[in-house]
Amino acid sequence: MIVDVAAPARPKFVGLLSVRPPLGTKIAAHSAVPLPGRNLVVLNSEALEEGCNEPVNYAGLIDVTDPMSPRMISLFPTPRPPRDAAYESFCARGGRFGPHNQHIAAGNPHLFQDESVCFLTYFNAGLRVFDLRDPHHVAEIAYMIPKDPPSRIGPLPRTLVTQVEDVLVDARGVVYFTEKNTGLYIAKWHGKP
Repeated sequence: MIVDVAAPARPKFVGLLSVRPPLGTKIAAHSAVPLPGRNLVVLNSEALEEGCNEPVNYAGLIDVTDPMSPRMISLFPTPRPPRDAAYESFCARGGRFGPHNQHIAAGNPHLFQDESVCFLTYFNAGLRVFDLRDPHHVAEIAYMIPKDPPSRIGPLPRTLVTQVEDVLVDARGVVYFTEKNTGLYIAKWHGKP
């Protein structure tokens, strides 16, 4: 839903896009990150059930050039396991598989600002990085999957596998992301799409 909040006490409805389907679960619109310089919004659902026991979850790009009529113009590719993985698909791996949280710069000068790149956590598929330069053909350009945790801190996931939850990238390209049972990871983004 797009709302005009120029007068915060009197918000006005502008436009609506129904995203379920194709975006997945009960949380079909989990994170919406505007790319104001491009009239786009990166929108993702959230995987809730382990073992993909739910409608498929996606991330996509919404064109908001006409805010009264937003439209989905592409879906991100579904991550695939590494070639040497001991599982055929992330669904077969256990735990949750699907998008969760995006890096959100929100104009903060201390955070990474690049409307052509999306950092997105993907639970058992780790951290994924997508090239958004061509909004009609989003491509995955990098990923990082931490090793499975050796022990459990909380009750979930039922199968003890990696569950990457949150991500933030600072202006230097230092990537901070969390995994449910093992804590904080720090990596360096050297790339450009």
